[in-house]
Amino acid sequence: MKELLMAVVLAISPAHAGTAQTVKVYFSKGFGIPGKTVAVIRKAPDRGVARFSVEQLINGPTKAEKSRGLHSELGAQIRGRSDCGADFQLKIASGTATLRFCRTVYGLGVGGDARVLHTIGKTLLQFKAVKKVVTLDKEGRCLFDQTDAGTSCLTGHE
Repeated sequence: MKELLMAVVLAISPAHAGTAQTVKVYFSKGFGIPGKTVAVIRKAPDRGVARFSVEQLINGPTKAEKSRGLHSELGAQIRGRSDCGADFQLKIASGTATLRFCRTVYGLGVGGDARVLHTIGKTLLQFKAVKKVVTLDKEGRCLFDQTDAGTSCLTGHE
């Protein structure tokens, strides 16, 4: 249990507490499936850098980044009441980052959904403690999974 707690702390905290750390946020460029991504740098607070990275992805690119053709389809698709008091919950354990949205995330069709999942995955996989990303909707189903079970992201059959 102690090792698991250490892995979570290392994944979401910088090496030197009290100092800002730079992180990458991956935005889409173009509209391919899943599309090209471009990393931009953000200065994160001294704690919760993985959470901060997802928040930045939701906030979207700056005006200057938009002028370079970068975009995020995620933020505008998150709507409704939260069941956890925030847009999402993020847990990192045993090499898996589990991102569960606490508000409804509306899909944009196959292309947009693929780009959203791709940018989330790339953004979270930058952290050494993260080897796999699982993205869940408000009900705990794999985000954008339209199958009856809704578990493709858990089984690896996406």
